[in-house]
Amino acid sequence: MKISELETITGIPRSTIHHYLNAGLLHRPTKSGRTMASYDQSHVKRLETIQRIKLDYLKSAKTSRIPIDFIKHRLSEGYSLVKPVQEESQARAVKNGTRGRKKKEKIIEATLKLYAHRGYSLTNIRDITKAIGISSPTFYRYFKDKRELFVETVEYVVRNFKKEIQEALKGEKDLARRSIIMFTTFQAHYPKIGEILNQLRSGVIIGDPWAKDRLSRLYREMMGDLIKEIQGAIKNGIMRPVNPVLLAYFNLAIDEVAIQLASMDDTYSLDDVMYFVGDMLNNAFLTERGKQLFNIFYKSREPAKE
Repeated sequence: MKISELETITGIPRSTIHHYLNAGLLHRPTKSGRTMASYDQSHVKRLETIQRIKLDYLKSAKTSRIPIDFIKHRLSEGYSLVKPVQEESQARAVKNGTRGRKKKEKIIEATLKLYAHRGYSLTNIRDITKAIGISSPTFYRYFKDKRELFVETVEYVVRNFKKEIQEALKGEKDLARRSIIMFTTFQAHYPKIGEILNQLRSGVIIGDPWAKDRLSRLYREMMGDLIKEIQGAIKNGIMRPVNPVLLAYFNLAIDEVAIQLASMDDTYSLDDVMYFVGDMLNNAFLTERGKQLFNIFYKSREPAKE
C-alpha cells in the first residue's frame, strides 16, 4: 500500500510515520521506485503497537511527551497488543526484586551526584545512563521517565535521612544534644535535600500542582521527628506552649539559611551561626527551666570573642 493508504488505515499522519521511520521505531518500506515506497500489514501492526504503548504511557504519566527510547525499549521486549497485563507484571517483577532494587539505588545515587553539579533541569536521562554505563532501554526498565526518577529520588533521600536521624538519637536523652544531632544530620544531607527542595519550590512558584503536592508531602516527612521533639519539650515544661508545626518549619528555614551563609561567607563559621540561632531560639521559646538546662551546653559552644 502507499503511504496515503497507510495514513487512512491507521489514522496516523505521514509526518508522524516519517518521524517513526527516522527514529528507528518503524521498519523501512519496500522501495518500488525512486520516489515510491510500498507498505504492508506489518507496518499497520507496528504502528498500532506504537500507539498502544503511547496510550498506556499516558494513562499514568504526568507529561504528554513520550520518550522515544521508552517506546524502543517496549518494542524490543516484544510488546503485545493482547498481553499487556503480563508485560506489566514482568516489569513489576524487575522493579521489586533484590537485583532491581540495587540497580535502582545505583541509578538514584548517580542521579544525585549529577543533581549536585548540574541541577535537576540540566540533568537528562542520557547523562545518567552515561554516568553508570547502562543503556537507555535498561533505564526504562526501572523508571518510566525523568519525573518518576525524581519522585523515587526524593523518597530515597528522605528515607535515608530519617533512618540516620533515628539511629543517631537512640539512647541520647539530653535534649540539647539531640537538637545538635538533628541539625548536623540535616547539614550532612543538605547537598542532596537542598536541590530537591529548590526544584519543587520552583514548581510551586510557577503554579505546578504536582510540585505543590510533592513539596507538601516532603515537608511532612522531614518535619515529623522534629515536631515530636518539640512536642516532648513542651510536655516536659522545657519549652513554652507554641504551635509545634509552625516552629518546626521556622527551624528548617533558619537551618537552611545558616548552612548557606556559612558556605558563602568565610566571616562566619557554621558554629558561629548556629550558636546565634540557638541563643535566639532558646530565649524566644524556652521556659526558665529549659533555659537552665540548655545554658551550660550552649555556653560551652559559645565562639571565642576576639
